[in-house]
Amino acid sequence: MRSDVTSTRLGSLVLLRHGESVGNARELFTGVLDVDLTPAGEQASRDAGARLAAAGFVPDVVVTSELARGWRTAELVVEALGVTCPLLRRWRLNERSYGALSGHRKADVRAAYGTEQFLYWRRSLEGRPPPLDRETLELWGRLSPFDRLPPEALVGTESLLDVVARLRPWVAEVTEDVRAGRDVLVVAHGNSLRALCAVLDDLSGEELRRLNIPNARPLRYDVTPGGDGLLRSRIRGGRYLDPDIARVEAAIIARQGGT
Repeated sequence: MRSDVTSTRLGSLVLLRHGESVGNARELFTGVLDVDLTPAGEQASRDAGARLAAAGFVPDVVVTSELARGWRTAELVVEALGVTCPLLRRWRLNERSYGALSGHRKADVRAAYGTEQFLYWRRSLEGRPPPLDRETLELWGRLSPFDRLPPEALVGTESLLDVVARLRPWVAEVTEDVRAGRDVLVVAHGNSLRALCAVLDDLSGEELRRLNIPNARPLRYDVTPGGDGLLRSRIRGGRYLDPDIARVEAAIIARQGGT
């Protein structure tokens, strides 16, 4: 951790969605399925670390999820940065549970249920997909990483609103880091990062529906504590280090039906 950090300076946040995963490449509803990065995702993670280094961002702490595609990205970024800092895993940053849609191709779900239902499950604030059946939920609970996590880390299904609710206790935790002047790199998933942006930017449901976060593109937030004690952004939406590329990639995600 850097020795020049003092309590008089507020830290900042950089958000990074993991590199391309096997689920991304196969266009699956991945959710809590614990898949790894593709080779392209590994390289994109290294490139993100190099981009952060070129921008002069040196994290005091890196926080990621308990899912392999999250913590593997974090490890590769830290390696590319060439720094030594704490790398923490937090289950509250895990991807959303897509319930019974998990492992199915998005195109197949869209064809079976129609575009309106597909977008409601995938993009709305309140839409919960059909839940996992009890037998599957119990089986997955015996597998890594959920076999060592609290029971609430794996639920049958989640809406994005549910993800926002489970993320709030962690936002309180990271607020303390920022108040102490620490710069924090958060490496997580499309929906857990959308939920975090909902808190930082106080997004409406419609704004959140339109928000797409591309893989492996660093997004910097300069923040301040809000009236409720949680962090709020100084510049709404933050700033991508690669704004033009990020905008193009976010548009591609939008055309595919969203993050």
